[in-house]
Amino acid sequence: MDIFQVLWDFLNQVQGDAVIYSIFLFLYSVAAAIILPIPVEFALFVGTTTPFWIKALVLGLGKAVGSSAVFFIGFELEGPIRRWSERWKFFGKLVKFCEWFVMKLRYIGLYILLSIPLMSDTAVLYIFSLFNKEGKELKIKWFIVVNFFAGVTRALIVYGVFELLGWKLV
Repeated sequence: MDIFQVLWDFLNQVQGDAVIYSIFLFLYSVAAAIILPIPVEFALFVGTTTPFWIKALVLGLGKAVGSSAVFFIGFELEGPIRRWSERWKFFGKLVKFCEWFVMKLRYIGLYILLSIPLMSDTAVLYIFSLFNKEGKELKIKWFIVVNFFAGVTRALIVYGVFELLGWKLV
């Protein structure tokens, strides 16, 4: 049995209890932001006793908390990454491109990328935190706020698409 099946089975077991489901959705959203390079949308399909608006808020809150951890991880890793970029030319060019990308897109780009359903948040968050010029381009407060709203927006997009297609999310 693979990890996704185990996760799906667990979600199905706890879906009847809105509190336990919400706690699990929160923890899963935090983990997806920090270490799990998989989208969280599938967790929205269970939890039939939990109103959708609560799911959207819990998802956004989990992403906000997870993003705060990634922000500090990126801040700590920025120095070693810069040292590596000085040693290896190709890596240095990649670092310069990522820095340009982050400075050009800033909060709006972060919001748009994190609002795309099925997108892995982990990669986007680490790029925006690692290449943040020592925490000067993006401030932690707004980084977290953008992540919260992007998580809620992402859930609403999934819900809207399903409604347009006439499918029930729960």
